[in-house]
Amino acid sequence: MTYPMGFSRYASVAVFALTLSLLVACGGGGGSSSGSGGLGSTPPPVQGTISGTATKGPVAGATVSAYALAGGTLGAKIASGTTDAQGHYSLAMGTYTGPVMLQMTGGTYTDEASGNSMPMASGDVMTTVMPAMTAGATLRGVAITPLTSMAQAMAQRMSGGMTDANIASANSAVGRYFMVTDIVHNMPIDALTTGSGNSATQDAINHGMVMAAMSQLAMAQAMASSSAMVTAMTSDAADGVMDGRMFGSAVMMGGMGMSMPMSATMGTTGLAAAMNAFIASAQNRSGVAAATLQTLMSQLNGSNGQMMPGSSGTAPNATMSGKVFNGSMTQATITAFAINDGMRGAQLASTTTDAQGAFTMSLGSYAGPVMLQAGNGSYMDAATGTAMTMASVDTMSAVMPSIGGGSNVSGVWITPLTSMAQARAQAISGGMVDTNINSANTAVGNYFMVDDVLHTVPMDPAVPGSGAPATQDQRDCGVTIAAMSQYAKAAGISSSAFVTAMMSDASDGMMNGKTGGTQITMGGMMGSGGMGSGGMMQSNVGTTGLATSMSDFMSSPMNHSGLTAADMNMLIQKLSASTGQL
Repeated sequence: MTYPMGFSRYASVAVFALTLSLLVACGGGGGSSSGSGGLGSTPPPVQGTISGTATKGPVAGATVSAYALAGGTLGAKIASGTTDAQGHYSLAMGTYTGPVMLQMTGGTYTDEASGNSMPMASGDVMTTVMPAMTAGATLRGVAITPLTSMAQAMAQRMSGGMTDANIASANSAVGRYFMVTDIVHNMPIDALTTGSGNSATQDAINHGMVMAAMSQLAMAQAMASSSAMVTAMTSDAADGVMDGRMFGSAVMMGGMGMSMPMSATMGTTGLAAAMNAFIASAQNRSGVAAATLQTLMSQLNGSNGQMMPGSSGTAPNATMSGKVFNGSMTQATITAFAINDGMRGAQLASTTTDAQGAFTMSLGSYAGPVMLQAGNGSYMDAATGTAMTMASVDTMSAVMPSIGGGSNVSGVWITPLTSMAQARAQAISGGMVDTNINSANTAVGNYFMVDDVLHTVPMDPAVPGSGAPATQDQRDCGVTIAAMSQYAKAAGISSSAFVTAMMSDASDGMMNGKTGGTQITMGGMMGSGGMGSGGMMQSNVGTTGLATSMSDFMSSPMNHSGLTAADMNMLIQKLSASTGQL
């Protein structure tokens, strides 16, 4: 794609000369200057940008977020933006330097095979991963497509994760498989646009027609959404072999009213047949004939599914690690459970946290959603400053969408916020399926102004000066937990019992002191003077009650963070004005 170059170099020289003459006339020529307007001042750092197009058919109104990558794993969010009607996006990257992952969620696109407008399902995302960018770089023409998503899933699950070497290797492997030289920068044709293939490169044709073939395949399988087919293809590619399996476990395809396993040939002969069918259909307006794609179709028909050289599709012994926090916690029992058909299934592993609340456990070759549960630990209560032990009836939990077999997952937090999200996901129709898990985690995060409840490190207000280096997400997460402790103290119950009540309140999606139509009983009496065991949860506890408790904690001597109520005003006001709707 050709971009306008702006001023010519001759015009630029003229402008510089004029500017210099004005500076001299105004006295700018005498000596060096340390002021903001002098010639000797340090220019501001150049701000970087990433721009491009999200395509499954152009995806309009989607959210595109850029994440830093550190040590091969997903790090902090750097920027986000919304695509326009053509799927174009632009992100301000500041002075960030390092590898980047782009993630696209939401939005609508026109499905190639049916011609219908379809929303990206909440559980379906597309991604792109790129090796290190330099600070201030302007990266244009970056594609986010099903092919880049397959490469990102593969890089993430390679040994060492999303390092520069693995990113380059995975992008190249997917490109070779589909005969696209550079999947990140070769923009696909839109097969629904009349004549789009007439002057396009073979790379652009191959890229666009592979996506159209996925759409055709989804329609043939009676899938309600072709974005679900993209998710299935992405899972299949994760282990480097297109065989309908992900590290030995069958890939389940959704969108049909029920899930069914992906066939072993869907990513090989299945795609080739679907491509041929789409080319011959009335939906193909590109002008591309079967002969133009014969080499690619022959490669797919003759493929054994091997994308990454040396990949066997077998799973290494994967691990999951993270921390549990309700105040600094120690010696909690952490148990991981499989999730089957939206319900908690078999125990996968169990371990005990260290003195800082950290845990690591082996999940073997398990692939699928995971629920974590914490119990029996001792923690430092934020409002009272005393050590408390979780009662046997109180637990905290977290739930995450499907992980790949053999994936090493790190940086997972189990907090009162993740516990509320898990309770909510479990209560949604269908239970803890990926779509509901993502929806619940997002809803609780939005309610408390925390971007990612599973991976945000909560600020510990018991630590002196902890507020200064913390992000606003980290502050909101940590102070929300402290506010729960403050409310429990005023109510005369343990804070772990209060977390249990908040989980119950969140389960129906409305913070109103009820589960469904039944008012919640709060137990866990700390001593005399409180509401005691059996007290009823008031309707405003999760709204104005929590806002008041947050203000009270921020002005209390137990707040060592260095922050004041003013630093938390946006969240306090949000809770005060809330209807309780998650």
